[in-house]
Amino acid sequence: MRVAPGAVPIPRTKAVEAVELLGLVACAAALAALAARAVGSLGSAYLSAASGALCGYLAADVATGFVHWFGDRFFEEDTPAIGPRLIQPFREHHRDPAGMTRHGWLELCGSSALALSPVLAAALVRPLGPFLDGAMIAFGLAVLGTNLFHCWAHAERVPRLVARLQSAGLILSPHTHARHHARHDAAYCVTSGWANRAIDRLALFARLERVFVRLGLPATRQP
Repeated sequence: MRVAPGAVPIPRTKAVEAVELLGLVACAAALAALAARAVGSLGSAYLSAASGALCGYLAADVATGFVHWFGDRFFEEDTPAIGPRLIQPFREHHRDPAGMTRHGWLELCGSSALALSPVLAAALVRPLGPFLDGAMIAFGLAVLGTNLFHCWAHAERVPRLVARLQSAGLILSPHTHARHHARHDAAYCVTSGWANRAIDRLALFARLERVFVRLGLPATRQP
């Protein structure tokens, strides 16, 4: 992919880190409030809450896959506003896949927390019931963890528990993710990778790309 001469990542200043930390605190508070509400209203609806959690985890895989696909396929690193914050990290990752293993946890999770905070806040406005509360909690935790899961899929060594979760297919594994770096046009989902097979078989992102291009969205210029 094209490396934009004017592309400059947002510096990791204390102010940026403070904002990201506030986002993480807000997400933690919202998730705790959602969990407390879910426990208080759960009753005997354990199956409903568990089903919601499973759906929420799958939804996170699809949602983060969509963002990953969008960041890979549209705009440029020097695009005003979104270039340095959204586009540049995705392009940099393809130039240096192991680069994210050198990032700290705040840098990995901070942007996700900032995007997730208003979603979780909206979920707290009114009771959702066991199914949707379970879905929102799992969705929030999965979105927050996605960049960590992605990072671990590139790491040379991971904790034993992480390796077991990867082997069980509960989080993104190196084997599952290798397909994306081999082709760059498939396997965009990086939470667990569960949704990749269906999305790729249906060519969902390829179809969306054609629609977005027709609507005038600037596709990424290839080298």
